[in-house]
Formats: sequence, C-alpha cells, structure tokens
Amino acid sequence: MSGIVDSAATILLSAEKRVEVASQNIANLKTPSYKRQVSFNAILSNQNESQISLPQRFQFTDLSSGKLVPSGNPLDLAVTGPGFLRLRDGEENVFSRGGSFSIGTDGTLIDPGGRRLQSASGGDITVESQDLEILGDGTILERGLPVAAIALYEAEQLDAIEAVGGSLFKIPDGAAREAAGSTLRQGFLEQANVTTSDEMISMMAAIRQAESGSRLVRTYDQLIGQAITTFSRRGS
Repeated sequence: MSGIVDSAATILLSAEKRVEVASQNIANLKTPSYKRQVSFNAILSNQNESQISLPQRFQFTDLSSGKLVPSGNPLDLAVTGPGFLRLRDGEENVFSRGGSFSIGTDGTLIDPGGRRLQSASGGDITVESQDLEILGDGTILERGLPVAAIALYEAEQLDAIEAVGGSLFKIPDGAAREAAGSTLRQGFLEQANVTTSDEMISMMAAIRQAESGSRLVRTYDQLIGQAITTFSRRGS
C-alpha cells in the first residue's frame, strides 16, 4: 500500500508546483518580454509544442511572442521573430527579448538592471547622444551616421534556452547563432505572453489535483485502519 502514499505525494507535489508556476506568471504580467512558464501537467495538453523549451523537470518556457505595443521611448526595443538581444551581466552574458534601455554615465546602453547591451562585433555598445535611430537589422545611427550594430541571436535548439528570472535567459556557448529571421523594433515593448484567465484556470486545476491527492491519503488511512482492526480481531 506504500504505492498509494507515493502516488499521493507525487500528485500533491505536482499541484504545488503548478500553483507556484501560475503565481510566478501572474507576478510578471507587466514585465516586458516575460515568457510564460508552464507546468508539466499543462504542457501535456499544449497544442503548440514547437514554441516550448524544456530546460527543467517540472517547469517549461512558452517562447511564443507577446503583443508589441508602442512606448514612445526611442530607447525601448522589442524583437520580432525568435531572436534575443545579448547583454553583459558582469563577467557573464545573458539574453533578453528586449526591454527599456537608457544611456549610462559611460555612454553604454544599459537595461534597468545595469546590464550592458552588446554589439554584433563584440563588446559594449557606446553612444554619445540620445539622437539615435535603430534600424530593423540592429544598425544604430547617431545623428544619421552608423556607429554600431546590436547583436541579435537565435538558439540552435529551443531546449537550450533556460529562463533565469524576469525576461532574462541563458543560452550555452555554442548553442546560439546569429539571428536570420528576426528584426528589431525601436520604440516598442513586447508584452508578457501571459493571460490571467489561463493562469486562474491552471490554479483551479491544481486545487482539484491537490484534492485528489488528499483523497488518496484518506483512502490509505482508512485501509490502514481496517487492516489494524482486522488483525486485532484475529489476535484476540
């Protein structure tokens, strides 16, 4: 009968993870370029598996595009297609689908976390003024003259992409290539691909799942109780 307990524990753990994932998605509803996380149970019924990366055991990333909305800020960037921007975070590189950038004191283009936007030729992008035009291929024009090109990358395999929080991702060395089918949109932000109603449905399903696990535990307790009563009678 220990199998009943194991099954119940697995069901309850899965339900807990499903609620955690849905809560994470709702918390990032307003995070530009955030990609919805999907629990294992939800992925089984997903009809667009080609847009899902599978970096973890219980949690997966829905890489489908969010809606692009104009922001009015010329330093806001969004990516159309499957591409990513490369950012330098200290000694490491991370990837993002875009976001709000500003010009740092040293002239580099930085995101709100201080990560530096990288150029196609390698290294931090540096500009001298805010009079910038950013073309679809990533070319940066300053006062009408090209000064740099923003690096755009795509992953060789979707399962190589690992979400690391917010709108940031990691792609292992050698698993990223120059983007072929992606472009940049200046003055736009990509909305999170999260729908509140979907997350609420996922939470309700998790509650029902947890209830089924609880019923298994109660069934186990009843069977143990019956077994104890039966043996006690035989012993007397």
